[in-house]
This record gives sequence, structure tokens and C-alpha cells, in this order.
Amino acid sequence: MEKRMKLGILGTGKIVQEFLPWLAGPDSPFQVQALCSTERSVPLAEELCRQYGIPQHTTNYLELLQWVDVVYLAVPNLQHTRYARVALEAERHVIVEKPMAPTAAETEALVGLARHKKVFLFEAVTTQYLENYNKIRELLPKIGTVKLVQCNFSQYSSRYDAFCAGEKPPVFDPDCAGGALMDLNVYNVSYIVGLFGEPNQVRYTANIERGIDTSGILTMDYSGFKAVSVAAKDCSSPARYVIQGTKGYLLQKSTANFCGGLTFHPNEGKEEHFNLNGGRPRQAAEFEVIARAIESGDQEICGRMQDTSIAVSRVLTVARRSAGIRFPCDR
Repeated sequence: MEKRMKLGILGTGKIVQEFLPWLAGPDSPFQVQALCSTERSVPLAEELCRQYGIPQHTTNYLELLQWVDVVYLAVPNLQHTRYARVALEAERHVIVEKPMAPTAAETEALVGLARHKKVFLFEAVTTQYLENYNKIRELLPKIGTVKLVQCNFSQYSSRYDAFCAGEKPPVFDPDCAGGALMDLNVYNVSYIVGLFGEPNQVRYTANIERGIDTSGILTMDYSGFKAVSVAAKDCSSPARYVIQGTKGYLLQKSTANFCGGLTFHPNEGKEEHFNLNGGRPRQAAEFEVIARAIESGDQEICGRMQDTSIAVSRVLTVARRSAGIRFPCDR
């Protein structure tokens, strides 16, 4: 049996519970070796270990790093930089939940450290790895000159009512680097920047409550076309992603993190439908690409993904500050 790299996970939240059934299964490119949790989450962590056959559990992050080759960081946004830096210094490969870091400066520093240590650092943003997203890139020349891009990821948050009642869930807490831009619009920005690169200008107009954006509209100015990216956690809307060109348009009706089926609508001729993701969990392609890159030493794809992460982080930082939203790392 082929030996798989040992992966450790820091965190026990929803995203971990979503991908563990596949990641701990027979098709996974990793062996899930260990789980690290807070003291408060020990019962949940022990249950996850039992349910998915994970051999080791700890509440000590440094101990986790001793057991594994790769670490997946599934912690609140403001903690990404600290935990990633420790792992990179220990020469462990790192997969960090989106956004890679709260600010562009921190993202650039993490990438610089990973390159210095000659280890792999990836941002876990599923969009970039999905087969349908690669198909969009392939189809872009067919729509002619791009003129407009529209993205809408609006999802009423289960934590918004608690926020309105006076609580401060991390996703709505500026002290945790939360907000709609960093939680949902990051996917839209990654979607756009991954296809078209870094924009010339960025502006973010947000609905702000108690210092955090609960929803907002991000405009990105490119040479020759405009992109508009909407995200909301205080209201819902059907997902809609449209790339409009002089010869037709591309349409998706699913959020960027799933990047579901797409349709090419030419100005002349029949429309074409595509859905290449294969019905697997949305994280499957991501984990497979990352595992192959690490195992083969493919720094080219890692570097390309890091460059995209840096560009996305720059957009988010400029956008957030343009709306007057401040995080502890800005002080």
C-alpha cells in the first residue's frame, strides 16, 4: 500500500466536519493522523477521532506538529498568521483556510517565510482547484472581449440573529477579522483575480453594524472592463456569476466555493452546458492538487497559487480599509 503523507488538523469547526468524511476515507491523498482542539472542544474532537479513525488527539499545537508532515489550519481568521508562522518555522507544509491572513502584509510575509524554508504553503480556497473553474478559463476566449463581471454570494448567517441580539460571534467580530468581505466575498475576489489578475482600482461600499460589514458591494476596475462582487451575511439571494463579453457570456448559478455547472451563451449559435466537478465533495480536487504538488516538489503550481493569494489579499485589504473597517493587526 502506498504511504500517504500524514496530515494534522487544527480546529473542529464546520468546515472540518464537512470535509472529514472524504479526507479520512479511502480516496484521500492524505492520512489524517491527528486532530488538535481547544480544551472546550475536547469532547467533540474525541468523537471526531473515534468516528473517522484518527489515531491521535491533542490540545497542544506544538505536539501536533511533531506528529505530521502537513498541517491544515481551520481557526478564526485573525489566528491564521500566528499558527501558520509557527508551522512554517518548524518546516511543516501548511494549508490555511481562506483568507490566508487578515492583511496583505501578513500574507506576503507568510509566503516569503515558506519560500525561505522551502516548504509548501497553500490557501484553502476551493474555487481555484475545481474542474468547472478551469473550464471557465478555457472558455473565456469564446466570449470575446470581456466587458462586465458580476458575482453574488449572499447567504443569511445562522449567527446573524445572535449578533443582532448583542453577541459577538467571530464571523461578525472585527477583533477576529470577520465580516462578509473576509468570509464570503473572499471567494468572489479569488474567482475574479484568479481569472483576470489584480485590478487597477478597488472600492468597497458596505453595510456596517458595530464596526463590521454584514454585507457589501465591491467594485474592481480593470483596463477595459468592470467587475462587481456582492456578498451578504445579513440577507440571502440566489447565487449568480456572469462574465459578459462582446461575443457572448458565461453563467453560473452556484456560489464560487462550489463553482457548479456553467453555461456558455454565444451571441449567435446554441448555448453549451458544462459540469465537470464529478459530484465529489468540493474540497476533493483541492486536496488532490496540493498533495501531488507536495509529493512531486512542484513549486511552480504552489508559487502560482501563492501569487494569487497575495493579489487577493491586497484587494481585500484595500477594500476593507476603504470602507473604514479596522482589525487589531491594523493598529
